[in-house]
Order: sequence, then structure tokens, then C-alpha cells
Amino acid sequence: MDELFSNQDFDQEKLASEAKDRVLSVPPKPQEPAVAPPTTLSNQKKLYIIDGYGLIYRSFFGFFANPIRDAQGNNVSAVYGFFSTLLKLIRENNPDYLVVAMDSMGPTFRHTLYEPYKANRDAAPEELHTQVPLIQDILKALKVPTIEMQGFEADDIIATLSEEATRHQIDTIMFTGDKDLLQLVDDHTLALRPAKKNEKFYRLMGCAEVEEEYGIKPSQIVDYLSLLGDSSDNVPGVKGIGEKGATKLLQQFGSLEGIYANLKLIAPGLQKKLAEGEENAKLSKRLVELKRDLFTVDTFDTEQYLVRDVDYDAAVPLFQEIGMRSIIKELGRASNGDASSPIPAKAEPNVEHAKSSYEAVTDLAQVKRLFDEAVKATGVMAFDLETTGLDEMLAQVIGFSFCWVEGTSYYVPLVHDGKELMDRQQVRDLLDSYFSTGKLSLVGQNIKYDYKVLHQWGVKVKNMVFDTMVAAWLLDSASVFNMDYLADKYLNYKTVRYSDIVPKDKLLSDIPLDQAVFYGAEDADITFRLYKLFAELLAARNLRSLLDEVEMPLLRIIADMELAGIYLERKLIEPLSAEFEGRIEAIRNQIFTICGHEFNLNSPQQLQEVLFVERNIPTGAKTRSGFSTSTDVLEPLRDSYPEVELILQYRMLNKLKTTYIDKLPLQINEKTQRIHPSFAQTGTETGRLSCKDPNLQNIPVRTEEGRRIRSAFVPKAGHLFLSADYSQIELVVLAHMADDPGLKGAFAAGIDVHSSTASLIFDVPLDKVSAEQRRIAKTINFGVMYGMGTHSLAMDLKIPHSDAKQFIDQYFERYSAVRSFVEATKTSSQQVGSVSTLLGHVRMITEINSRSAVERAKAERIAVNTVIQGSAADIMKLAMLRSDAMLREHKLGARLLLQIHDELIFEVPEDEVEKTKAVVQEALEKAVTLSVPLRTSIEVGSNWGDIH
Repeated sequence: MDELFSNQDFDQEKLASEAKDRVLSVPPKPQEPAVAPPTTLSNQKKLYIIDGYGLIYRSFFGFFANPIRDAQGNNVSAVYGFFSTLLKLIRENNPDYLVVAMDSMGPTFRHTLYEPYKANRDAAPEELHTQVPLIQDILKALKVPTIEMQGFEADDIIATLSEEATRHQIDTIMFTGDKDLLQLVDDHTLALRPAKKNEKFYRLMGCAEVEEEYGIKPSQIVDYLSLLGDSSDNVPGVKGIGEKGATKLLQQFGSLEGIYANLKLIAPGLQKKLAEGEENAKLSKRLVELKRDLFTVDTFDTEQYLVRDVDYDAAVPLFQEIGMRSIIKELGRASNGDASSPIPAKAEPNVEHAKSSYEAVTDLAQVKRLFDEAVKATGVMAFDLETTGLDEMLAQVIGFSFCWVEGTSYYVPLVHDGKELMDRQQVRDLLDSYFSTGKLSLVGQNIKYDYKVLHQWGVKVKNMVFDTMVAAWLLDSASVFNMDYLADKYLNYKTVRYSDIVPKDKLLSDIPLDQAVFYGAEDADITFRLYKLFAELLAARNLRSLLDEVEMPLLRIIADMELAGIYLERKLIEPLSAEFEGRIEAIRNQIFTICGHEFNLNSPQQLQEVLFVERNIPTGAKTRSGFSTSTDVLEPLRDSYPEVELILQYRMLNKLKTTYIDKLPLQINEKTQRIHPSFAQTGTETGRLSCKDPNLQNIPVRTEEGRRIRSAFVPKAGHLFLSADYSQIELVVLAHMADDPGLKGAFAAGIDVHSSTASLIFDVPLDKVSAEQRRIAKTINFGVMYGMGTHSLAMDLKIPHSDAKQFIDQYFERYSAVRSFVEATKTSSQQVGSVSTLLGHVRMITEINSRSAVERAKAERIAVNTVIQGSAADIMKLAMLRSDAMLREHKLGARLLLQIHDELIFEVPEDEVEKTKAVVQEALEKAVTLSVPLRTSIEVGSNWGDIH
């Protein structure tokens, strides 16, 4: 890195040239029950039909007490449960054909028969229904057939499919918990039912099982439900007839018709109930009986039904967006033809493993001999630590593995079965003698973790030359980056997973040594194999210099930034909890006073009832559970309705309290008394760094509440915080890349770009631009980068569509080069299926040529935004590299603590503030040379809140 920045210049032209010439190639889960031993079924081919909404609801409510959420906090429990179950069914049952049957929107023929049908159902949670489109998108990507028919229910589709399958001599297994579908069970149609409480198996129910459980035959289920009714569907049934009574009547008289033909033989009390309820019973039968003739199937041997056509790889990007890595791992295994073969629990060599030589080393002298061999060979080795936990600040080393020849790897256990096998101090000194001097350069999978643990142990690493996780991100930023998945995808290799061999609440040092050796050594071996392959792929695509000159030097800076952490003053943050709770309670009471009664503010169903029914407030987007109460729907209403304004305030305060005020003190490290957030280079597809544990990037900047939370972060004694913030960097990038004279001229002259835009589109002198005109121009300036259309602009500005269209037209008329840039980016991405940033980071745009206009439009917005936002991210990375190099060159004591969007936060000695300001400003403004000047805002303060 010193050599790279020796002249304070970055070779951007080299990277840009290579980018043009690149070669493109296209929470702990509950244990799922196994399938019970099947009832007698023929050897015919099998069609599995999944009751789509039944599984969605079951998945959502299965995690209701402890929902699974993505990085943005969205509930994704239904997505997780649905697809973990789907993949399990495919893996364990190997179906020949597969269909997901879904209910259609709107009324069905049953509503025509009986208007109150299903009218009593409570609206399902909005968090559930927002997941349905994603589930449907993933099913579409997988090419798993989904069938729905307007006017009919999923049950009717299942009935028709099972009838058609039988006609084609195919057996049907229905995955459903709905007892209505048991009417279909016969010798060739079975129901796979969810396990009951405390059961370990799904239940495969044939005729015998139905009769055993209900006391009647499957052919009598319709009549049974006709008598019993169904309160959830509002099927009336016969008043006063319960389960036992209905069963007994059908056992005695065989059918509903038989019961009414023999009413005189029935006891008077029951006879009266049946007579009074006869009309309801017959209506109920018409409601309950399923349609079996909605369509015909000529053949099931098409992609509409065949499981072998499932496209597992296509679904990976969608799961990547929500961080569902365990599902992606299963997809990877399935796509490589291993869907039905679980990895063995014991680490015994398989065919692949037999090619490898994995060895335990428990003698320090032998470790040194092997290290010397590695130095003589290439000086580069894959290295991996085994530790007591995932927190780098607290984890203790229990062993390490290393490899410099594919297939030959070594594991060094420091402790095993509670016994120390080697002297820790001697091992530490040995590692430091090779790593801190640069005798050995290290390759790793997520090597930032190993670097930080080694640092805490007192071992410095001079040369980290390759991270396979970062390399995988450069090759495919939409992929998954854990080693198990990468080995599957790139090496066609099935690794032994930690959870397969290490029991819960145990460590690798607690299992048999031979298994620990195999697992540890395999990690280093696979990492080295991936390194060799990725090095070739990166070189072929002209991405190697991007890894070597940007991402790997940056990795060290990020690691040091995380190690430094930031101090949180408890006495400043903790009192906010009671204060915010008081404000929340006051707002809650104001809302109840306006609305006239108390209700659950966190319940979308109750909120929509109060706002849109009781208060008669105009509704927004319709969902399956009613009208949406999401923030973007309520936002336009806040000025007109005080209760909506208060609800939005309540949500904001509640989120800040639960997400930050209450949680931040719990994340203070006991050892350092600082918070140590984690920044990921692979967390976004655009290239921006993401932050977690905690996510400090999401603390609001422009609100008083956000400022007060930030104010609790303070520098250590004798230091101040220094903020260096790029001014409108994304607009600068747009001006440069579009080469638009109007935008560039405003930046070059130092004119406020939003006022300049307003002057152009409203055709008024610059000094006559009003605040409202500037606001409109600002919205358009930023909206262009995100593909904002007429509708979105009209909604944002609360203006008529005609005015919004006129503003956009005027914008592109004045900034014609911007229009050309946007269209050229779309066209290029359609031709090559990807876009590139300033430094050559490639992002594949998978839906850019989709037949769906909605998907294609979304892909076009992603393409334009990635070029701009990704290039801005490139510049920020160069700024971090350059500021680090210049601070060290000037021997300044400033430490980089945080990277927050377009801003860097440093902790600076008080007596070095002025010099540091000058150095950092120069570093950022000269990080890259554009046709538009980069400008930064430098602020200094005694806490984080003071500098914004």
C-alpha cells in the first residue's frame, strides 16, 4: 500500500481501461419434522401439490413469537418457512412432478353461492402479505409451476390436478393441513399433513389414516363438513351438530342424503336440529365440495410440472437480497444434483476427500519446518483459525489450519478435549515471526476475521494478499459468499459443515480429533483451491488489479477501523430510554383521545380499521389484508390528519428507542468499553460498505432525535471527532459520467446545483429561485438517479401528474446529456447483461431483458443507479485508502472510526486537528480526477451529534 500511494496518485486510468476490456461471463431454525413412513402407495410416478397459502400462513405463524427478519428489519418468516419446507420436500421425497396451488384474488363462485362465505375471517397481518409477492417471484425464478384460477380456490385446483394425475396413472401427494382436502384421498391420492404438537414426522394420510382419525371414510368428508360447518370459512353447517354427532350419523346412515332420508329414525332432539338445518347443510355441501374438472392436462411431462426443470441457481439473487444464506446453501446443493444426499455427520473421506491429504500437527518444530517449506515454495499460504466464538474481540484461538498445495493441508490443534496440546505463547511468537515480517503472505476466506483475532492475540499480519469472499463478490456481487456455497458452486465440492460434526453448545475442540483435523484442514484446502481458481477468473475479466489495489488494501483499513471501535457514553444514552418512553406514551394517549378509544398501534389490522373505517381517512394501496398502513402510504396524509402525524411520530420514536437507545448500551464491549460495528465489503451489489452489529449508518441525520443519539458517541480524552463529508458526490458522478455541460458548469462554478437546476427548468434567474422551486429541483436531481417517474415525483411533491411530467420533461430538455447517458446505460446493460462502475466493478442485471415490463423497468433503474452509486462507492474507497496513506505519511495520530455513506469519521488528537483537516481534505478531494471537482465539508466536534 505504501508503494501504491508513494506519489499520492491512483492509477484510475489503468483500472478504467481494464474495465472496458474485461471479459464478461455471463436465526437458528426449528428442526423440521421428517416424513413419516408412508402408507401403501403404488410405484407410479408422483405428483406433489403444495397448498400455497396454507404453507405461507403456517410458515409465518410458526415464527410469530420470534420472527425472522432481513437486514432492513422486514419480516421474512413466511419466505424462510415456505422455501425450507419446499426444498426439504424435494430433497427427501424426490417427486417426479411438482405444483404450487394458490388462491386467486377476489371473490370465487362460492361467494356467489353464499355472500357471507369467509366473511368472518380476520384479516391476516400485513407483514405476512407483503411477503407473498417475493415468494411468487422466487417460485417464478425457480420455475416451480404455480397455478391459480380466477373465481376458484387452490383446493379446486388441487382437486382437478389430482383427478388428472390419476387419469394419467400418476399418484398425488397433497402437502396441506386443510381437512377439506381429505375428501380427495383415495388409493392414488394421499395427504401429507403437518406434524401435530410434539410429533416428529409429517403424516402421510391415506384412506386408512383418515378413517382412523375421523372415524369416517374420505368419501364422507364432504358430508361431515356439511354437517359440522366451518366457522373460519363461515360455512354454516347444521346448528348444534358437533364432531362426534356428525361422525356417528355418517357411520349410521352413510351420507348426508342417507341422513335426511331417514330423519324419522333419529332421536327427536337431533331430528329437529337436522330438519331446521337442512337447507344450510345442503348449501354447505355445495360450498365444501371441490371442483374436479376445472381443466384437463394432456401430459405432465412438461416444464409446467417436471421437477427436473427447477432452476435453483436463478433464485439465488433473490435470497441474497434478504440474506437468507442457509436457503441459498440448499439451493447450491440441489443445483449440483445433490438434493437428496445429505452430508454425512462424520467427517469420513468421500470420493472427493480421498484425493486430499489432511494431517494433524502437534509439534511446534514441525509447524516451523512446514512454514519454511511454504516460504521456499511460493511464500503464499491459505490460513484459517478455529476459535471459541464469532466475536473477534473476545474469541480465543483453539487451532489453525494452513495449506499451500492443493489437496495437502494441516491442522494445528492448540487445545483438544479440554487439554492444552501446545504452548500458546510459543505458538503466538512463531506465527508473529512469519506473519508480521511478511515472510508468509496470507490468503483467507473472510480473512478480516482472522486478522482481527490474531491482532487481539498479539500477532500482526503484514501481507493479506487475497480474500476468496471478496474475490467471489467481485466475480458475482449477487451471489453468496460463504465457503460451503462457493465450494459447491465453483469446485463442485461438498464441504463438511460445522453443524454436521459439532453438537450445539460444543466447540471443534470437543469432538474426536480426527474429525476436527479433517474439518479444520479442509477449510484451508478449499480456501487455497478457491484462491487459485478465482485468481485466474479475476485475471481473465481484468478485475485482479481492482482486488489487489483497492479491495485488499481497503480490507485492512476496515479491519483496523472495526478494531478501533467508538466510545459510547452510557450516562448520555441511557437516560434517553425513559425520556423517549414518556414521549411515546404521551403520543399514544393523544392518538387514543383523537380516535376515541384505545387500540394496538402496532397492529396493521386494528390501525386500518381505525383510520380507514372509523376515521374515514382516504385509503392507499390495497393488500390482501385490507388497506396498507405502511409509512409511505401514511406520509402524504400527515399534514391533513393529526392522528396520522402522531402515528408517524410514534413509529419513529419507537423504532429509535428499540433499535438504538435500548440496544446500543448492550453492545459495548466489556474489554474495550467501546462499540465495534462490522463493515462488510460484500454486503451490497453496488459496492457501498454495509454496517451491522450495530448498523450506525441508519441513525437519522436530519432529526433532533437522531442527533441526540449520535451525541452519546464521544471521542477519547484529549481527542475530537473530525467529519469529512463529500458534497453531493452522486450528482458529481452523474455530471461527470453524463458529461452534461449544464450540471458540470454548476459544479465548476461552485453554484448550488439544485438552485442551478431550478433556474434552468423554471426559466428564472438564479437569484430569483424560490425555496419551493429549489426543493422541486432537488427532488428531480436525485430522482433521476433512481429512475423516478412522473407518478413518483407527483407523489413526492404532492403535485398533479401533469405538473410532474412537465418538470421532468423540462429537466431532460435542459440536461439533454443526462437523458442520453441514462438511455445509453439502459441500452448497454441490455446488450451485455451487466453494468460497470468507474473502477470496473461489474454488476449483473439479470432481468434487464425480461418479458415483464415491470421487471424490465426495475432492472433499468438498477442499472442506472448502480453506475452512479457504485462509482460514488468506488471514490469513497479510494478516499479511505488515500487518507490512510497520507495520515501515516505525515505521522498523524488520527484514527478512522466510521464510514457512514459519503462521510468518514476520525478520532483526532486535539493538537493535530488543523493539520489533520488539511490532510484529510486533500486526500478526499484528490482521491480521483474527474471532469467535475470533488468538494468536501470538514467539521470538528466533541461528539458525533455536534458535527451534523
